[in-house]
Amino acid sequence: MESCNVPVSLLFAVLSLCSVSGDHADSHSLIYFATSSLSVPDLPDFARVGMLDDLQIDYYDNSLEEVVPRQQWIANGFTAEYWARQKMIADIIHTIVSKQLGTHAQLLGITYFQTIWGCTQSENMNHLFVKFSIQDLGAIECDLVTVNCSATGIFIILNDPSTLQPFVNNVAVQTVNNSCIPDLREALQLGEAALERRVVPGVTVLKRDKGEGLRCVITPFYPRSINATWLRNGQAVSNGINKILLPNHDDTYRMELLIELHGQDPKMYSCQVQHSSLPETLTMTLRGGVGGPRDAFGASYMLVLVATLVMIIGTW
Repeated sequence: MESCNVPVSLLFAVLSLCSVSGDHADSHSLIYFATSSLSVPDLPDFARVGMLDDLQIDYYDNSLEEVVPRQQWIANGFTAEYWARQKMIADIIHTIVSKQLGTHAQLLGITYFQTIWGCTQSENMNHLFVKFSIQDLGAIECDLVTVNCSATGIFIILNDPSTLQPFVNNVAVQTVNNSCIPDLREALQLGEAALERRVVPGVTVLKRDKGEGLRCVITPFYPRSINATWLRNGQAVSNGINKILLPNHDDTYRMELLIELHGQDPKMYSCQVQHSSLPETLTMTLRGGVGGPRDAFGASYMLVLVATLVMIIGTW
């Protein structure tokens, strides 16, 4: 069963909303990320990805008749009632966004929304939420535990309890409130082996194609939580690093760290990586470094090439 056959743009949105370092080991989440486009060519009106911690578990858009599982253990473990409930929630939230928020968006020339809903569990604390947002412009966020909503940015005109209360009382939101934590606990049991696996990253340092810079390519690795940075003469660089985190086709991840040299000697720089699959810190330079068999230039370069081709094909 494929695990990442979704619009690449939506996966980018998911990762941009997640912390680069990933979730803490003692915290778990079941979160659904969606985009709602308003008359945008080549995009579904509504598409959403379900994520259990850092694993994609299902996909849905308004062109489908059902929510499609992306992990076999999820497909086998959850009942038909669960999948029908997920489709109902997605359809209702799609309606809320397109009809209730879409009117305001069209007046402001906005073409798409991002929506997040779900729950997190950490020790004995649960957090349930739903959030409608337009990046950098505003959001409506509801805490389902305290039954409280707030609006920011362009939605400030809605920042009144009587106006926002219907979002909390909505059937889909109430369903999330009642079912998300039980679904999270069941999914964690079903996916225990997948969530606990470890994939050791390969690390390669390359000169950038354009400009005076270096690129550190780290792939494949799992879990998503990873600490990576550039060192200059053995000291961590605090500014000027561009980090890009992408999903691979096989439920692993890929990270690139880009840095400009500004005329400095590339030999001054090394890429440092710490990951739960590694017994010790990896440090790689342009001409060599510390690492295992996966760090050989040829093997790592092929991994980068394959990952790049997968991402390109996914956009066709």
